[in-house]
Amino acid sequence: MFFKKEIFITRDMAKCSFLKSELAKNGIEYTVKTNSMTNPGRNHGTFFIKAECAYEYRVFVKSKDYEKAKICLKGI
Repeated sequence: MFFKKEIFITRDMAKCSFLKSELAKNGIEYTVKTNSMTNPGRNHGTFFIKAECAYEYRVFVKSKDYEKAKICLKGI
């Protein structure tokens, strides 16, 4: 991800959605990269891992928008 900075990492989809809406309201382009902590194979899950904790969300913004985007984090 050239020319982008990571601004936020979470496992909470609600927090990620809130940040995405705040960034969109302020006209800041973003990219979200999702990483599954479970095996996406045949069983679609792993024992003892809560579904709400199974994914990690990483939000990236353009380097030039990084300072402006940090203001959107105050509501989280």
